[in-house]
Amino acid sequence: MSKRAALITAFNPSEFKGGIETYTLHLMALLKDRGMPCDLYCLDADRPVSSFHNSYLGDLYALGRRVFDRRNDYDLVIANGFYGFGCFPPPVRTVNIFHATHKGFAGAIREVVPHAQYVEWKCLWGDFCESMSGHGRRKIAVSGSVRDELQQEYGFSDIRLLHNGVDTGLFRKVDRAHAAGAWKIPDRVPVGLYVGRWDRLKGADLLETVMQARPDICWVIVLGTGSDRTSVPASENVIVLDQVGHELMHEIYSAADFLLFPSRYEGFGYVIIEAMACELPVITTPVGIAKTICGEMPFKDLLLPDPRAAADRIAGAAGACIDRVLSDAEFRKRVSGEGRKRVEEDFSIDRWKKDAAEVLGI
Repeated sequence: MSKRAALITAFNPSEFKGGIETYTLHLMALLKDRGMPCDLYCLDADRPVSSFHNSYLGDLYALGRRVFDRRNDYDLVIANGFYGFGCFPPPVRTVNIFHATHKGFAGAIREVVPHAQYVEWKCLWGDFCESMSGHGRRKIAVSGSVRDELQQEYGFSDIRLLHNGVDTGLFRKVDRAHAAGAWKIPDRVPVGLYVGRWDRLKGADLLETVMQARPDICWVIVLGTGSDRTSVPASENVIVLDQVGHELMHEIYSAADFLLFPSRYEGFGYVIIEAMACELPVITTPVGIAKTICGEMPFKDLLLPDPRAAADRIAGAAGACIDRVLSDAEFRKRVSGEGRKRVEEDFSIDRWKKDAAEVLGI
């Protein structure tokens, strides 16, 4: 009988758009390529667990138990983040992929959320669910920053580092005029791009400050799942796009002059390497994979201060970086070319497939 895998995650990637959903699609494709059928388990609103005071905790527990109850059907269980914590004790070879840590996240956004929310993320989702998710399982971290947080916050030592990958055949620069025309983006004015949820935790307030200070720029805001487009400030120089298909994002990257990514926390940050693969200069806070890539030249020149710094300091630095990108053609050419090269060398989907197959043992 052929081997079979269970994959536990939060949302069905055919219905939601986000980094973990992109990763889930990559995992499913890899398992299929390796001849291993895969059953996908997601949170199910139709199966509430009323006995838990915290309904979300109950949903997570029930999700893991659904897999555990079918433990004899599987040779491998893969869980994203803490979504598989209810599958205990691990019935078969189980791999937990950490895309972030809730304790790291809680620490990063402590000053911008209510204290009760900070404590919940740190203690309930971090100390309890996330910590439990690492015991008795093979642990994978998608970035050096996540690996470091797992070691520091939970005392885990046996962690494999497996950077995310991007399809450099799909994510590549295309003709700007054509791409801009397809999305009705002006191609004769500077274009700044943001991709993600419109959320203070993603730095939307910082971005809004920069946008207000730079009316000379056309701002393209590509919203992810969970965003309310009405919360984006309306202006003649702002274009809002909802949940663009993953297979079309390279066109939007190609129609911009720079990506501004002022997030307060990321475990990895797919947007960063997708933009670089499309030869787009990335102006970012030092979060996720940016800590690895953007500490080096020439990317370091576009690295913003720590997201916990004063907002006016971050906004001022962003303005200076934007001016550098728009005014220095030689620098822009260099950072664009080096970004593409770095992704091809270290973050290609082919490299990820090879390394992931080895780490997962498939």
